[in-house]
Amino acid sequence: MHRPALALTLLVATAFAAVACVTINVYFPEAAVKDLSEKIEDAVAREAAQAGEAETETEAGSDGESNGDSTADTTSWLRSSFEIAVGTTLHLMAPSPVYAQTDEVAAPEITNPAIRKIIQSRAGRVRELNRHKASGAIGESNRALVEVRALDALPLQQRAAVQKLVKAENADRERMFKEIAAATGTDLSQLPQIRETYATTLRQKARRGDWIQMPDGSWRQK
Repeated sequence: MHRPALALTLLVATAFAAVACVTINVYFPEAAVKDLSEKIEDAVAREAAQAGEAETETEAGSDGESNGDSTADTTSWLRSSFEIAVGTTLHLMAPSPVYAQTDEVAAPEITNPAIRKIIQSRAGRVRELNRHKASGAIGESNRALVEVRALDALPLQQRAAVQKLVKAENADRERMFKEIAAATGTDLSQLPQIRETYATTLRQKARRGDWIQMPDGSWRQK
């Protein structure tokens, strides 16, 4: 082989070797995923709290009707009248719609119909999940999923129900991770990173006494 041809062959081989060694760095929008995870968890907690308040008010209303408490009726009438009067005054004092405050408007990502549906579904389980978290039976894993930690701590008749609860919650979360990927323009190959980021948010927002799994796999009571 002539030297020029040999040199060209070596040059091409070197070029291919260099290309083969190139590492492709795929961008992961960690800040966007973290921000969205916090907004979603806040929305879940807020809707769960509102549902609990509505349930409490309904129960209280039923008790009042069954007791036939006229005092409660009078108080309710006075409160309604006061609210109407205050509402009318505030309406007259309020600025035009163009300049109205928008503090209660959700972030665009949270208005995603699929994510909203998941938030509402998860909110309906918060009270029950928190009850079992408090007992130590379940905890938040480092994969951003709910995990049964101590099934033996539960009465036998509750175990199947808790496992069903955990399965339903995790199914919603799995769908949620994919929706977050779509909302942030993240490739599905990066779902593990989304899980890790979301797990950080869940550890930060866990209640005192809840069990959380650390990145190294160990469990710790917050």
